[in-house]
Amino acid sequence: MRKEDTDKLWLATLSECNEVQRRRLAGVRTIEIGRGGLLHVCKLTGMSHHTIIKGMKEVRNTKRPQTARLRKEGGGRKKIIDKNPNVKKEIENILEENTAGDPMSKLKWTNKSTYTIADELKNKNHNASEVTVGRIIKQLGYSLQSNIK
Repeated sequence: MRKEDTDKLWLATLSECNEVQRRRLAGVRTIEIGRGGLLHVCKLTGMSHHTIIKGMKEVRNTKRPQTARLRKEGGGRKKIIDKNPNVKKEIENILEENTAGDPMSKLKWTNKSTYTIADELKNKNHNASEVTVGRIIKQLGYSLQSNIK
């Protein structure tokens, strides 16, 4: 099989891997090619040579722990409530004006849409999406009711 054909098959396989698998597979391919392999794999994949070298080290290290996680815990984007706790209070203030339901019952709802509440928050200099607003409303014990036409 020609090198170009092998590279095409290898790239097709690589495109379906997660980031850890990609790094390790690139490391294996570099080791497999030998001299000049690092430069070849860098050009072929667009990956940094540091990343490929890290993959080579991981492949050669036989004592690596097998974990199900790809990234360290807590590595994603922080929730808006954690970054700005005032958002929850602002939503409560907005909902206070538009709460419906029986005061004796636990069921509370609002007729305002999450989009409307998100727009009002934006006017008060709080950036929160309608999905985030919906999540916070649910945490506050509200039920979203649609308008009956």
